[in-house]
Amino acid sequence: MTQNDTTQPSSPKRRWLLKSALALGAVGAALGGAVFWKRGITDGTLTDSGKEVLKAVASAVLADMLPTDPAAREAKLEGQLLRLNQVIQTMPSSAQGELAALLGLLANAPTRLMVTGLSSAWAKASTEEISAALESMRIHKLPTTMLSYHAVRDLTCIAFFTNPDNWALTGYPGPLDI
Repeated sequence: MTQNDTTQPSSPKRRWLLKSALALGAVGAALGGAVFWKRGITDGTLTDSGKEVLKAVASAVLADMLPTDPAAREAKLEGQLLRLNQVIQTMPSSAQGELAALLGLLANAPTRLMVTGLSSAWAKASTEEISAALESMRIHKLPTTMLSYHAVRDLTCIAFFTNPDNWALTGYPGPLDI
Protein backbone atom coordinates (compact mmCIF):
# COMPACT_ATOMS: atom_id res chain seq x y z
CA MET A 1 0.00 0.00 0.00
CA THR A 2 1.36 3.43 -0.89
CA GLN A 3 0.87 6.59 1.03
CA ASN A 4 -0.17 9.72 -0.78
CA ASP A 5 1.68 12.87 0.25
CA THR A 6 -0.99 15.49 0.86
CA THR A 7 1.39 18.40 1.52
CA GLN A 8 1.78 20.76 -1.36
CA PRO A 9 5.07 22.32 -2.38
CA SER A 10 5.49 25.96 -1.44
CA SER A 11 3.88 28.19 -3.97
CA PRO A 12 5.89 30.41 -6.30
CA LYS A 13 4.18 33.41 -4.72
CA ARG A 14 5.53 32.52 -1.30
CA ARG A 15 9.07 32.05 -2.62
CA TRP A 16 8.85 35.33 -4.51
CA LEU A 17 7.61 37.07 -1.37
CA LEU A 18 10.45 35.65 0.72
CA LYS A 19 13.08 36.61 -1.86
CA SER A 20 11.61 40.09 -2.14
CA ALA A 21 11.58 40.53 1.63
CA LEU A 22 15.22 39.45 1.85
CA ALA A 23 16.22 41.80 -0.97
CA LEU A 24 14.36 44.73 0.58
CA GLY A 25 15.91 43.96 3.95
CA ALA A 26 19.38 43.97 2.41
CA VAL A 27 18.73 47.25 0.62
CA GLY A 28 17.31 48.80 3.80
CA ALA A 29 20.31 47.64 5.83
CA ALA A 30 22.69 49.04 3.22
CA LEU A 31 20.92 52.41 3.18
CA GLY A 32 20.76 52.50 6.96
CA GLY A 33 24.46 51.72 7.14
CA ALA A 34 25.20 54.46 4.61
CA VAL A 35 23.20 56.98 6.65
CA PHE A 36 25.06 55.94 9.79
CA TRP A 37 28.40 56.13 7.97
CA LYS A 38 27.79 59.69 6.75
CA ARG A 39 26.22 61.20 9.84
CA GLY A 40 25.40 64.89 9.82
CA ILE A 41 26.48 65.58 13.40
CA THR A 42 29.17 64.03 15.55
CA ASP A 43 29.67 64.99 19.21
CA GLY A 44 27.33 67.97 18.85
CA THR A 45 29.21 69.44 15.87
CA LEU A 46 28.29 69.42 12.19
CA THR A 47 30.32 67.02 10.08
CA ASP A 48 31.45 67.91 6.57
CA SER A 49 28.40 66.07 5.22
CA GLY A 50 26.06 67.96 7.53
CA LYS A 51 27.70 71.26 6.62
CA GLU A 52 27.27 70.53 2.90
CA VAL A 53 23.54 69.88 3.31
CA LEU A 54 22.81 72.83 5.58
CA LYS A 55 24.93 75.24 3.55
CA ALA A 56 22.98 74.29 0.43
CA VAL A 57 19.67 74.62 2.27
CA ALA A 58 20.72 78.04 3.58
CA SER A 59 21.76 79.22 0.12
CA ALA A 60 18.29 78.38 -1.21
CA VAL A 61 16.10 79.35 1.76
CA LEU A 62 17.95 82.61 2.43
CA ALA A 63 18.76 83.40 -1.21
CA ASP A 64 17.01 86.77 -1.33
CA MET A 65 18.55 87.97 1.94
CA LEU A 66 22.15 86.98 1.30
CA PRO A 67 24.64 89.46 -0.23
CA THR A 68 24.95 89.34 -4.02
CA ASP A 69 28.75 89.67 -3.97
CA PRO A 70 30.10 86.08 -4.17
CA ALA A 71 32.81 86.59 -1.52
CA ALA A 72 30.41 88.30 0.92
CA ARG A 73 27.78 85.62 0.23
CA GLU A 74 30.27 82.82 0.95
CA ALA A 75 31.39 84.55 4.16
CA LYS A 76 27.77 84.91 5.29
CA LEU A 77 27.10 81.20 4.55
CA GLU A 78 30.20 80.17 6.53
CA GLY A 79 28.97 82.36 9.39
CA GLN A 80 25.60 80.62 9.11
CA LEU A 81 27.31 77.25 9.58
CA LEU A 82 29.05 78.52 12.72
CA ARG A 83 25.73 79.79 14.05
CA LEU A 84 24.07 76.45 13.20
CA ASN A 85 26.73 74.67 15.27
CA GLN A 86 25.91 76.95 18.20
CA VAL A 87 22.18 76.25 17.86
CA ILE A 88 22.72 72.48 17.53
CA GLN A 89 24.88 72.42 20.66
CA THR A 90 21.94 73.81 22.66
CA MET A 91 19.74 70.89 21.61
CA PRO A 92 19.29 67.78 23.76
CA SER A 93 21.37 64.81 22.67
CA SER A 94 18.25 62.94 21.50
CA ALA A 95 17.35 65.78 19.11
CA GLN A 96 20.95 65.95 17.93
CA GLY A 97 20.81 62.23 17.15
CA GLU A 98 17.63 62.63 15.12
CA LEU A 99 19.06 65.60 13.25
CA ALA A 100 22.29 63.68 12.62
CA ALA A 101 20.30 60.85 11.06
CA LEU A 102 18.25 63.27 8.94
CA LEU A 103 21.34 65.06 7.67
CA GLY A 104 22.99 61.71 6.98
CA LEU A 105 19.92 60.66 5.01
CA LEU A 106 20.05 63.88 2.97
CA ALA A 107 23.84 63.70 2.49
CA ASN A 108 23.95 60.21 0.99
CA ALA A 109 23.29 60.04 -2.74
CA PRO A 110 20.75 57.17 -2.86
CA THR A 111 18.60 58.46 -0.03
CA ARG A 112 18.99 62.10 -1.13
CA LEU A 113 17.60 61.12 -4.53
CA MET A 114 14.71 59.19 -2.97
CA VAL A 115 13.75 61.92 -0.50
CA THR A 116 14.42 65.10 -2.50
CA GLY A 117 14.72 64.05 -6.13
CA LEU A 118 18.07 65.89 -6.24
CA SER A 119 20.46 63.84 -8.36
CA SER A 120 23.60 65.95 -7.94
CA ALA A 121 25.48 66.55 -4.71
CA TRP A 122 24.30 69.47 -2.60
CA ALA A 123 27.54 71.38 -3.15
CA LYS A 124 27.31 71.01 -6.93
CA ALA A 125 23.61 71.79 -7.30
CA SER A 126 22.40 75.23 -8.33
CA THR A 127 20.22 77.33 -6.05
CA GLU A 128 17.27 76.61 -8.37
CA GLU A 129 17.83 72.83 -8.16
CA ILE A 130 18.07 73.00 -4.37
CA SER A 131 14.92 75.12 -4.18
CA ALA A 132 13.09 72.61 -6.37
CA ALA A 133 14.29 69.72 -4.19
CA LEU A 134 13.13 71.50 -1.04
CA GLU A 135 9.79 72.31 -2.64
CA SER A 136 9.29 68.65 -3.57
CA MET A 137 9.93 67.77 0.08
CA ARG A 138 7.52 70.47 1.26
CA ILE A 139 4.58 69.20 -0.82
CA HIS A 140 5.40 65.49 -0.63
CA LYS A 141 2.57 63.09 0.18
CA LEU A 142 4.51 61.43 3.03
CA PRO A 143 4.32 63.35 6.31
CA THR A 144 7.85 62.29 7.29
CA THR A 145 9.27 63.91 4.17
CA MET A 146 7.33 67.11 4.83
CA LEU A 147 8.52 67.05 8.44
CA SER A 148 12.11 66.62 7.25
CA TYR A 149 11.73 69.69 5.05
CA HIS A 150 10.39 71.74 7.95
CA ALA A 151 13.19 70.54 10.23
CA VAL A 152 16.03 71.70 7.96
CA ARG A 153 14.24 74.86 6.84
CA ASP A 154 13.23 75.88 10.36
CA LEU A 155 16.68 75.17 11.78
CA THR A 156 18.18 77.33 9.02
CA CYS A 157 15.77 80.18 9.72
CA ILE A 158 16.23 79.99 13.50
CA ALA A 159 20.00 80.22 13.17
CA PHE A 160 19.80 83.10 10.68
CA PHE A 161 17.07 85.28 12.15
CA THR A 162 18.21 85.02 15.78
CA ASN A 163 21.63 86.40 14.84
CA PRO A 164 21.55 90.20 15.28
CA ASP A 165 24.29 90.53 12.64
CA ASN A 166 21.75 89.42 10.01
CA TRP A 167 18.93 91.74 10.95
CA ALA A 168 20.08 94.54 8.64
CA LEU A 169 20.02 92.10 5.69
CA THR A 170 16.34 91.41 6.35
CA GLY A 171 15.29 95.00 6.86
CA TYR A 172 14.60 94.47 10.55
CA PRO A 173 15.89 97.43 12.57
CA GLY A 174 16.10 95.47 15.80
CA PRO A 175 13.98 95.60 18.93
CA LEU A 176 12.41 98.90 19.82
CA ASP A 177 13.42 100.72 22.97
CA ILE A 178 10.47 100.87 25.29
